[in-house]
Amino acid sequence: MNDRTKPAVGILLIAVTVALITATFPQGQFTSIPPDLAPKYRFDFARNFFASPEVEMAERAKHSATLKELEALKGKVGVSADTLLRALQLNDRLQLQFTRHYIYLYLRYAVNTKDEDSRDTQQKLGAEVTQRTSFLQQELMKIEARTFERFAAQRPALKPYRFAVEAARRLKPHTLSLKEEELLSALGPLMTEWQAELYQKSLDRTAFGKVKSAGGELDVWKDQGALHNSPDRSGREAGFRKLYEGYRTHRDLQAFALTRLLKAENEVARIKRYDDSPAAVYFGLHLPSADVKGLFERLGQSADFNKRYQRLRAGRIQQIAGYDEVNYWDLSVVPPGKERPRFAIGEATNVITDSLKPFGEEYARELAALLDPKNGRLDLVTGDNRVPGAFAWGFPGGTPSIFYSFNYEGYFDDVLTLAHEAGHAVHFNLMGAHKVMPVFTDGPGYFFESFAMFNELLLADALFARATDTYRKTFFLEKFLDNAMAVFPITRQAALEQAMYDGVKAGTLKAADDFDSLAKKNGQRYSIYFDKHDELKMEWINIHHYYDAPLYYVNYVFANFLAVKYYEMFTRDQQSFLPKYLALVNNGFNDSPPALLKKFLGLDLRDPKLVGDTFAVLEGKIKALEGLYAK
Repeated sequence: MNDRTKPAVGILLIAVTVALITATFPQGQFTSIPPDLAPKYRFDFARNFFASPEVEMAERAKHSATLKELEALKGKVGVSADTLLRALQLNDRLQLQFTRHYIYLYLRYAVNTKDEDSRDTQQKLGAEVTQRTSFLQQELMKIEARTFERFAAQRPALKPYRFAVEAARRLKPHTLSLKEEELLSALGPLMTEWQAELYQKSLDRTAFGKVKSAGGELDVWKDQGALHNSPDRSGREAGFRKLYEGYRTHRDLQAFALTRLLKAENEVARIKRYDDSPAAVYFGLHLPSADVKGLFERLGQSADFNKRYQRLRAGRIQQIAGYDEVNYWDLSVVPPGKERPRFAIGEATNVITDSLKPFGEEYARELAALLDPKNGRLDLVTGDNRVPGAFAWGFPGGTPSIFYSFNYEGYFDDVLTLAHEAGHAVHFNLMGAHKVMPVFTDGPGYFFESFAMFNELLLADALFARATDTYRKTFFLEKFLDNAMAVFPITRQAALEQAMYDGVKAGTLKAADDFDSLAKKNGQRYSIYFDKHDELKMEWINIHHYYDAPLYYVNYVFANFLAVKYYEMFTRDQQSFLPKYLALVNNGFNDSPPALLKKFLGLDLRDPKLVGDTFAVLEGKIKALEGLYAK
């Protein structure tokens, strides 16, 4: 899944006003989702997927039949132009059919983690399809370039598949024999998926407790946003400490699970002739390990830029709150007499729609279809036994894109998450609308994430531009910078994951205390708060991606650079930039990331100026914030 998305339905045009965009509510009266609307903000499985679990089970016969047809070509894929075309087309059809079931089953589990049957069935189906189609990679990688061109001359319909065959050929040094690949696919869930389940079970069983606040008792786990943004300082501190006390409860089991996961991932990668799991993942992203580690190091060396921003923000909080010392739980403080902007779900929909208007009518239609609760593609209402986090998902041409969130509380971060994940969803919608072939709808995560992060920057910047008073301007500029400067905490978390894989490989990382020490040392390099708060050393428990989406954070690092670069190009020459950017979004992944960036935007991922451009844009924003603070 990896924090991504897919297609669309329906049209809803939303009118928006500046007054509505900046609306806030007294903390005691605010309702993020009105009770009468709450049922609409649940997935409508019958409308978007299958009428019932029984129907879903029966319809698996369709993808099973396609899978059987594809398997019949085993050993014949590269024999002729006809068999090659047939295999590639069947594979596309299989992906359209299968992914609908795969997403549906996970969503049933996401909204109710006690539905382990759905999760187990999803994993089993995924492993089966992977195992039974692994021969395709084996046979495609044996087709030489000259042979493919000869086949394409005979059957021109093959020409669009050129990069798919080239990509398969690229993996040849890291592909095992067919029997070995099939065995590895079958054993995969047993080796590398149980750890995320154990992690989730440990969280489900943790008694995080509650904290009293002016508005009543708040659940430390379910109401993290409300606690973080509470005006009650003692409540914020209690929420912070109780959260990490909860993490400490099962840290031995979580360290056990994570250690076994890291070892298993490294071993699988070694079997496939990579140095380790990070090297395998980076290879798949067209990023050499040396380049990735080099970027982490350059950012680590530049982390004083982030600490300067943290001290600027802490100084402002001291000024407005009168605190002798600013702690991690104080970062949400607003000036006396002011309320943190909050957005009911209707306002959030309008805010996002208005902020992304520059992308044009086609983008707006797809966005509106996702956000309209009548379509049943949003699930935002909290409850028991829900997976943590937020994600969007879908598949062009056959599966409606959806958005899931553990909880929507109406804070700016909730709106930002919705804008981010909506970016993923609309991206898949647009690829479907532009007839991108299924084989080219999945690409490096940092491409997906860069588009979503660009949405975040546009949202914060639009609210900053429209704000008419100093407080709101300051608030939204801070939020813009928080998201642009996220490159540092994101790199901190990605660098920690890389260090964990290195530590397990070297045998120096074995137990919870080892993870704590590594996380604290790593955190101290990037942030002023790891010295102040010993609890933050448990960051390795706080990041669920480490368990359920290993090594995904590197995507965020590169995506953050690209998003800020998009923003710089957008503000410099919007008229020239937008058509090229939207063409890239609509295009899919029919070439390597470096080639696509060069072709559509003239960017070079290895250009060292990307880092400089990022800091140049942020420096100007920080000066603007200093000017607002001076007022």
